[in-house]
Amino acid sequence: MGVEHDLALLPHFLRHYLGLGIEPADAHLVLNAPTADAPALAEARAVLEAHGIEPAEEWIAPYTSDAMWEKRREVQRRVAAPADWVVSADVDEFCEFPAPLGEVLDYCDRRGVTCVQGVFIDRLAPGGRLAAVEPEPSLWDQFPIEADVICTLRRDEDGYQAGTVNIMACRGDVLPSRGGHHPLHNGRPVSYLLGRPLGQFPGIGEAIVRFSVPFRVHHFKWTEGVLDTHRQRLATPGASKAGSVYGRRLLEYFDHRDGRVELGDVPVREPRLGDRVPWLARVAALRSVAAADRVASFGLRAARAVKRKVVL
Repeated sequence: MGVEHDLALLPHFLRHYLGLGIEPADAHLVLNAPTADAPALAEARAVLEAHGIEPAEEWIAPYTSDAMWEKRREVQRRVAAPADWVVSADVDEFCEFPAPLGEVLDYCDRRGVTCVQGVFIDRLAPGGRLAAVEPEPSLWDQFPIEADVICTLRRDEDGYQAGTVNIMACRGDVLPSRGGHHPLHNGRPVSYLLGRPLGQFPGIGEAIVRFSVPFRVHHFKWTEGVLDTHRQRLATPGASKAGSVYGRRLLEYFDHRDGRVELGDVPVREPRLGDRVPWLARVAALRSVAAADRVASFGLRAARAVKRKVVL
């Protein structure tokens, strides 16, 4: 977490993840500040101490995505054994599992799954305004609207779907790539919970499909500090190309919208009857869709190969 802009999120973040059953001794937070004397750094340390968490990793440097992900991989290599599970999240990312975390990970162990991905669900304050984060009530109540902002802003980018999913949990030897959307390709096989990378799932760019996935990363990004954060990142040398494109697009969107996400611009998720279906049945159904799509894709490739052969 960047202590300059995200400090208000930290208590909410800790309550959420400790509430999932993660022990304070197993919480390894990276605090980022541009200088070692940043006042918010001491405040962040005090919040961790109040929750029984040992002093955090401190990364003193201007933020860039590449450097941040290298730091996170460094921490993961140091603290996690290959058989451990790592829940990976930025301070504005709150993972929602469809069952108790231990139950989900036990299932993954039995099936040989090593990577659990979920879809981003953007959380908005009433009216879509970029509101301040308050200590109370819960963030779920402060930002009650579930929407699909990222896909809407990036829909005309090639491969935009890949950046709208995230790793929620992975085995200790599965390292996240930059952005945390996918595993790093390091020669090790990865077994996905839904049978294939979620960013390649059929129709994953469409809100109706995304909203049906029972593994969700609730994204409390859309707060009053989001525009200043992106302005600062755009001005920092070494900013990634993808992040710069996204940051400029985000700022351009808000230039003409009076500091709010226009709810008419984005799909909004409503509770559905499908949410009541047992999570294992939903996983089985999604795995079937993924398997059928792979078979169809293989058949199409084979047909193209035959056609080329005939033409030649």
